[in-house]
Amino acid sequence: MPYHQGMIISLHIDQTDPGIYSARILDGRNEIAEFQAVTISAAIRQGAVGVRAGVEALHLWYEHVSIGTTSVYAMAYDAETLAKRLVSLHSQFKR
Repeated sequence: MPYHQGMIISLHIDQTDPGIYSARILDGRNEIAEFQAVTISAAIRQGAVGVRAGVEALHLWYEHVSIGTTSVYAMAYDAETLAKRLVSLHSQFKR
């Protein structure tokens, strides 16, 4: 399925059980990929390698919070820092 020209895709991560995170890569409402990871940072790293060539950034979500548009490079090489930012923001806005 081709990506829409100019649209930034999203990585949505949800905790399904302790130590199990479900992640989906979305192009708008279309699901591109779905996978599981044992940590948020692992899901972020997997998301970086799970996108097609030419994708430079994704909107990064953990449940109901987002840290905004994040480069694939940062996702691949600084996933722990991004995961900490997501968890910190998530704790501030618990539902």
